[in-house]
Amino acid sequence: MAKKLKYLTPVYKDNGKVYWYFRRRGMKKTAVEGIYGSEEFKANYHAVLDTSRTIQPVGLTRSAPGTVSAVIAGLYPSIYFTEGKRGPREQITMDTDRNLLERFRVKAGERHIATLQEKHIGEYLSEIDGPAAKRNMLRVLRLLLDYAIAMKLRRDNPARNIKLAKLTKTKGFHSWTEDELRQYEAHHKIGTKARLAMAMLLYTCERRKDIVELGERNVRPPSTPGACSRFYYEASKNRAVLDIPIAPPLARIIEKTPMVGLQTFLVTEYGNKFSFKGFGNKFKDWCRQANLPHCTAHGLRKCFLRRMAEAGCSEDFIASISGHTDMREIRVYVREARKARMADDAMAMTLAAFPEFEELDRAS
Repeated sequence: MAKKLKYLTPVYKDNGKVYWYFRRRGMKKTAVEGIYGSEEFKANYHAVLDTSRTIQPVGLTRSAPGTVSAVIAGLYPSIYFTEGKRGPREQITMDTDRNLLERFRVKAGERHIATLQEKHIGEYLSEIDGPAAKRNMLRVLRLLLDYAIAMKLRRDNPARNIKLAKLTKTKGFHSWTEDELRQYEAHHKIGTKARLAMAMLLYTCERRKDIVELGERNVRPPSTPGACSRFYYEASKNRAVLDIPIAPPLARIIEKTPMVGLQTFLVTEYGNKFSFKGFGNKFKDWCRQANLPHCTAHGLRKCFLRRMAEAGCSEDFIASISGHTDMREIRVYVREARKARMADDAMAMTLAAFPEFEELDRAS
C-alpha cells in the first residue's frame, strides 16, 4: 500500500504478529481485520473510515457552547480524558468515568460551566449514596473543571475545595477460603475449562484482563535443569514486566486440559480468545454451578495474596508475583497475617509462662 492510511496504529504482539487499529480523535478504537495491504484490509479500513466520518462525539453539536454538556463532550477526545500519569488510560476506566459524567450531564448539562459553584457540587454529591460513589464522582468533576480551566472557560476549580469525610474501608471482593477452593475443585474436575480457569487465576495471582491473554507464547523454558517453566508477560494495568514460575499444580492442569485455542490457554466454546468481561461472566457461571455464587475471579487473586502473606512472604516477594507497584494493598494482607501469627505466639508464650491456668482448666 503505497499511500499511508490515516488513523492507523500498529500493535505488535509477542507472537510476532502485527495488528492494526483505527484510532480517530473522539472515536472508539476499532480493529481493522485482514492482512495489511490486502484487498480485504483496504475494504475493512474504508468501511471503518466512512463510519467515523458520520460520527460526532456525544453532545458536541447539540450542546450550547460553554455549557456543562458541551464541556463534557469536548473533554472525551482530549488528552485530559484519554491520557493518565503513566500513559494511555485503560478503556474500562474511561468507560466508568464516562458513565459518571453522563449522570452529571443529565443533572446539570444545561448549566453554564462558569456558573458552577462549590455549593452546587456539594448538593449534587449529597444525593449520591455511598462514600466510594461520592469519591469517584468528585474525582471526575475535578477532572472536568480542570479541563474547563485549560479551555479558559473558568479560572478556578471549586471541586478541589471539597473534602469528603474519611471513607470507611470495605473489604471489596470476597477472598476465597480454603474450603471454598476445595468445593470448587470437587465440582470442576481436572481437564475441564472451569478448573483450568480457576488454576490460572489462583497460581498466577493475576487479573482477568491478563489471564485471558496468556498462552504458549508467554511460556519460557526452565533456566536450569529441574526448575519450573515460567510465564513472561507485561501486566496490562501498570505495564510491569512479570517473570514468574509456573507452579507445578498449574503445569499439571494445563497439561491435562484439552486445548482448542491457538493463541491463549483459555478460550470460548468456539475456540476464540475470551474478552475479559466475557471471561468474568463465564467464571461467575462456573462459581454458581459449584454453589459458590458469592465468589468471583478477582477473589482468587486476593486469596493467593492472603496465602503468600500467611506463608511469611515479604511485601517485595508478594509484589514480584502480583505485579503491584503500590504496596498499600499488599500491606493489608501482610499486616493481617502478621497479627494472626503474633496472636498464636502470644497465646503460646502466655500459657508457657503461666502453666497453672492450663492445669486448673484440666482439673475443672
